[in-house]
Amino acid sequence: MAAPETPETSAVPALGARARLSLMGACVAAYSAVCGIGGGLFMTPILHYVRKLPLKNAVATSLALVSASATSATVAELLHADGRLTPDRLFLVAALVAGSLLGAQAGFVVAKRIDVTFLKIIFSVILIISGARLLFPAEQAVVMTEGMTISHLEVGFASIVGFAAGFLAPLLGIGGGLVAVPALFLGVPSLGYLGARACGMAMGACASSRSLWLYAREGLVDKHRAVALACGALIGASIGVQFVHFEGAVVIAKKLMGVTLWVVAVRFVLDVLRSRRAKD
Repeated sequence: MAAPETPETSAVPALGARARLSLMGACVAAYSAVCGIGGGLFMTPILHYVRKLPLKNAVATSLALVSASATSATVAELLHADGRLTPDRLFLVAALVAGSLLGAQAGFVVAKRIDVTFLKIIFSVILIISGARLLFPAEQAVVMTEGMTISHLEVGFASIVGFAAGFLAPLLGIGGGLVAVPALFLGVPSLGYLGARACGMAMGACASSRSLWLYAREGLVDKHRAVALACGALIGASIGVQFVHFEGAVVIAKKLMGVTLWVVAVRFVLDVLRSRRAKD
């Protein structure tokens, strides 16, 4: 019997295939950088269903794109003249990162012991409501809070958001940006959407890089595909950051994020329905 295919025993992708992966990585990273998410939500299914990688290897390899995309977007944000990762927000980013690392450890432990079906239902409702807030903002007087100094209370709130993002990642198989960006946008008004997006990406850069290292240590990363995706992601994410700072682009970014939240909510609902059918 032939040994199961793993990243170490699989054939090296042809140059054309790697070029297509780089192009896909660039497109996914550009979209992700605009929204403030990592991109694994899109790339993992492509690698698993289209490229036929085993699911664990697909998840591990897609983290190369997520890490490269989030890191490139964070660096581009720091270097941009209108970048939103200002020095006073670095304490908030640090709180997000610390919370996410602690949350991820707790999430991995809990994930082995509970049925996440009910959690997916609850989270789907939250995603639908958050997506609606982004897609259909309420008509009300605008209070100019963006750019105000970050308070100690908001830094504490960011640590809770980071913990929740890290905790839910292993339980639901989602990236931290899906939790952090809408939570920060709605809970820390002084950030504005661009600030929430930038802080979420910075948190994602740290969390995804750590996860990629852990998967690589276990030999689950397809190195050839990972390099191709990362090369495309480095360019695509930088383009996405430049785009989101154009005048009026923030409106598009909010809409894209709202649609993404709804797509994930629908996916979770379908997961629950499939799980119940399998039990019947």
